[in-house]
Amino acid sequence: MKKHSILVSLGLILLTSCTGILDTAPRSQISDNNMWTTPSLSKAGVDGLMYTLYRHIDGLSTIVPSDGSGGFNRIGLEGMGYTSILDDSNHFLKNATKKASGLENSSEWRSMYNTIHACNRAIAHLDRKVVGDKLYEQYICEARMIRAFCYTRLVMLFGEVPVYLEEVQDVDCTKSQTVWDDCWAMIIKECTECIDNAGFQANNFAGDRLYKPSKGMAYALRGNAYMWLAADKNPEIYPDGTSIGAARIKEYYRLAAADFAQVKACGFGLWQGKWEDLFSYTNEHNQEMIFPLEFTFTDGFSSIWQWVIGARSHLNSWTRLVPSTAFVDDFEWSDGRAFNWADVLPGWSKLTEIEREVFFLRDSLKTFSKYVEEGTDVEKYITLSGQLEKVVSRIGQETFDAYYLDLGNEARLRTGFDGRDPRLDKVVVTPYKKYQFINETSLTPIDFQLRWPRFKRQDGVEDSDLFPEFASNMVYLWNKGIVNDGSTLDRNYDGTDWPLIRFTEIQLMWAEALLGSDNPGDALNLLNEVRTRAGMPPFPSQDPVSLLNEIRYESRVELCLEGKDFFNEIRWNTFKEKKFQGKDFWDPRSCWNSGGWKTGYYYVEHMWPLSAPLNEIVMNSNLKKRPWCWTY
Repeated sequence: MKKHSILVSLGLILLTSCTGILDTAPRSQISDNNMWTTPSLSKAGVDGLMYTLYRHIDGLSTIVPSDGSGGFNRIGLEGMGYTSILDDSNHFLKNATKKASGLENSSEWRSMYNTIHACNRAIAHLDRKVVGDKLYEQYICEARMIRAFCYTRLVMLFGEVPVYLEEVQDVDCTKSQTVWDDCWAMIIKECTECIDNAGFQANNFAGDRLYKPSKGMAYALRGNAYMWLAADKNPEIYPDGTSIGAARIKEYYRLAAADFAQVKACGFGLWQGKWEDLFSYTNEHNQEMIFPLEFTFTDGFSSIWQWVIGARSHLNSWTRLVPSTAFVDDFEWSDGRAFNWADVLPGWSKLTEIEREVFFLRDSLKTFSKYVEEGTDVEKYITLSGQLEKVVSRIGQETFDAYYLDLGNEARLRTGFDGRDPRLDKVVVTPYKKYQFINETSLTPIDFQLRWPRFKRQDGVEDSDLFPEFASNMVYLWNKGIVNDGSTLDRNYDGTDWPLIRFTEIQLMWAEALLGSDNPGDALNLLNEVRTRAGMPPFPSQDPVSLLNEIRYESRVELCLEGKDFFNEIRWNTFKEKKFQGKDFWDPRSCWNSGGWKTGYYYVEHMWPLSAPLNEIVMNSNLKKRPWCWTY
C-alpha cells in the first residue's frame, strides 16, 4: 500500500532558519546550486519540505530533544490538552510561573519556522521551465499550503508571529510580530490564491501527488482561520483589545461554513467503515485524511507513539501519556444521557475521593487464602495480602467492610462502563475488560486486564494484570493508537501516519460554524452524521447552548490523542474549566478521581498566547516580549 517515495527526498534540502540555530547538512546532501535543476531533483525538493517536522532521533528523556532535532512537539502539545495527562517534569503546565525558555515555546517555534523557510526556499527556486507548467503550479501550491499550515499552528499558539514569505538568511530574520488579524489575513490570502489556481489538485487520493496538499486542505485551513477570527481573541491578546462585535463574528462563521462545505465538495468525507478501523495502519489512507504526516519504519521517520502511550506490558513502553480521568467520566451513556458515578455505585456521594477506591478493587481480596490451602499460588497470596493491608490503611476498615464485594466488585464496577458511548472502550483501557497488547518477548498479542491492586508484571502470561509505568496508582490507559495487528513490533518503529487534518475535525467545525451563523438545523444534521457513525443515537435538540456543548463533546471524543484539544479549548475559552476543572491548581487523578499522587498543573491568567521563545528574543531584539506571567 505505501509508503511511496517519501524517503527519496527527505533531508536533501539545505535549510536556513530564523531559529537562532543554523541547520547543518551532511556532505551527501544536495546543494541549492543544483537542487532545482532537474525534474527529479525538484520533485525530491518539494517532497522533502516536511523533513523538519519529523523526530529524527530517538529517546524520551525530554518531551523533545533539546538539540532541536525533534520536529513536532507532538507529546507536549497533546499533554497541554484536556483529554490527556502528560508525565514529564519539564512540562510548562507544572510551573506556577511560565518560562519563555520552555520546550513548548522553543521546539514548536523552531520546527515550524524551519519548515517555513524550507518552503520559502522552494518557492524562490522552483523553475517552471524545468518541471513544466502543470507540476510547477502544483508544487508552488504545495509549498504555500505547508507554509500556511505551519503559520496556522504558530498563530494558534503564539497569537502574533513574524511573517516571512520570502527567502531570507539568519542575519535578516529581524522582523517583529505581525498583529493577530494580519497573520490570519495572510493565511487566508495564501489559501485563496491556491484555491483559485487551476493547476492545484482538488484532492490527494490518486496521481503523482498522492497524499500531498490539495485544494481541500486550502479550504480547511481558510475555514479554520475564519473560526479563530470568530473566536474574538483581541481582548485576550491585547490589554486594550476590544470585541469585534456580533455581526462580524456571524460573518466569519458564515465564511467558515462555506469553506468547510467546499472541503467535502473536493471529495473528502467521513470514514464509512468501523470507527476503530479508521486509526489502523492498513486504513490510514482514506477520504478522511486531508493532510497526514506520513511515518515509515525507517530510522528518523518512524513514530515513537507506542513508546509514549503504551505500558510496560506493551513493548516495554513508558506510559508518558494517559487519558484524563475527567475526560473518561465525560463519556455519555449509549442513549446519550450524561454519566455520573453516583447513579451507578451506591454510596458514591457519601464517600471521600480516597474512600472511593473501594469500588475499583479486584475481586477475591478476602479469599486469596484458598490459594495457600490448595498450594497453587502462594506468591500471589502473599503479594495481594500485603496489598489488601495497604488498601485498608488508605480507605479504612469500616469503608472496606461496608462497600467491598469479594465476589462481585469487578462486575459492579463494569456496570459503569458497559452501556456507555461505544467509543469508550475503543479509546480507553477500562478496568476488568480484556485488551490485547504486544508482548515484548514473544512479539505476539496477549490479553491483559487493568486490575487493582496489581499482582506483578507478567508480560508473557495470558490474561495477566496490565502493568503501566504508573505502577503506584490505578490510572486509565489509551487504547486508541495502540497497535496490536503485528504491523509494529518495536516501540521505536511505528509506521502509522498522524492525521494533521482529517475530515471529522472539519465536519465538527462546520457544524459549529453553521450554529454560529444561525443555522442549527444543518448543524444538527452534521453532528448526527458523526454520532451515527460511532453508534450513538442522534442528538435531538436544536437549542443553541445544548447543541454547542454536544459538538464540543464530539470533538473531544473524536479527536482525542490527535493534538487538537488544546487548540479547541483555547478557541472555546474552556481551557481552565476543562483542563484545570475550573481551579488554579489541578493534579492528575486516579480512576476514582483521587489526586495527590503526581505533581499537578498550575493555571495562570494570560498563559495563552505563549511567549516568543527566549532564545529568539535574544537573537532578534525586535521581537516583543509577552507580559504578565512569562519569565525571561
